Amino acid sequence: MLIKSPKWCLLGIAGLFLLFLVSPALAEEESQRYIESFPDSAFAAIEITKDGKKIRHLPHHNHVGEVDIYHLKSALGRIHQVKWIDPTNFAKAKVHLEQHYLDYKQKRAQAFGLKSTVNINKASAQELMQLPHIGEKRAQYIIGYRKTYGDFKGVGELRLVPGIGPKIFKDVEDLVTVE
Repeated sequence: MLIKSPKWCLLGIAGLFLLFLVSPALAEEESQRYIESFPDSAFAAIEITKDGKKIRHLPHHNHVGEVDIYHLKSALGRIHQVKWIDPTNFAKAKVHLEQHYLDYKQKRAQAFGLKSTVNINKASAQELMQLPHIGEKRAQYIIGYRKTYGDFKGVGELRLVPGIGPKIFKDVEDLVTVE
């Protein structure tokens, strides 16, 4: 059906524009309310300002108290951006978050039938081939990269190995370590 009045057409376009403009703000407000509903135990650190205001840093548990791996990884990535009132809280929060992540990685490795995470700096080709999507060829690429460039500095460096694209990296990142 064709809209006969340009006035209604313009009102429709304005309404859609307004919807797209307001939706992100409403979603952010809803997300903020959701996080504010969490107990203090869902956060890596809690600080009190001089005027008595509570600041809760780095949420990483969900509304039922379970570790939320997406938010845990986000918290680990953002920990250096936090403006700490007491700098010693940085170290405490970092240890707390890293322990959660190590526990998660260990459980994930066991779910894949591994005894523990695979150290990509020391693993043999056979050990590397226990990882999903890593066959003999990719295992040799990992070992070759290690021989050429030295030990991996971080797990993310695995993305530089030929044959390790975003999908494969996503599937193995929580199963490997560099320590």
